Amino acid sequence: MSKIGILVASSNNNLKLGQKLVSIASEQNVETELINLVDLDLPLYNTIEEEKHGIPKSATDLAEKILSLNAFIVVAPEYNGVMPAVLNNAMSWTSRATENWRDAFNEKVVGLATHSGGGGTKVLQAMRIQFQHLGANILARELLTSYEKALNEDSARNMITQLDNLSK
Repeated sequence: MSKIGILVASSNNNLKLGQKLVSIASEQNVETELINLVDLDLPLYNTIEEEKHGIPKSATDLAEKILSLNAFIVVAPEYNGVMPAVLNNAMSWTSRATENWRDAFNEKVVGLATHSGGGGTKVLQAMRIQFQHLGANILARELLTSYEKALNEDSARNMITQLDNLSK
């Protein structure tokens, strides 16, 4: 049985979306692990920080979790047309905490989701670019919710089924 990581880069509506995806996956008997990147409180990545203090334990723990999983749903809000800094920062630390910078996501299957107060399409595009660059195989269908547009639970079930099937 596969286990799907739900990486969340928010403490508000995107966290609620991530928790809903965990619930939907549970109904499908698919095991998940929700990882709220905000809770990790990682220092802002830069080479000077890494040289002075090394890689934080929370970053190596995150990298180990990600390495142990074969599929993910990345859930993040749109900030100024791109993804939030907490997501980019976590991916920067993760790429430094593995032997090869692509190890954590290379050849893994990833679904993308957002709850956005704005359009949401730009954050999905930005995440697609970043995770493709990290070597992930991104599902074509994305989940986009907003205050006016509720989650299409059938689409969420379909994404979870695809991730489960493709990660075995």
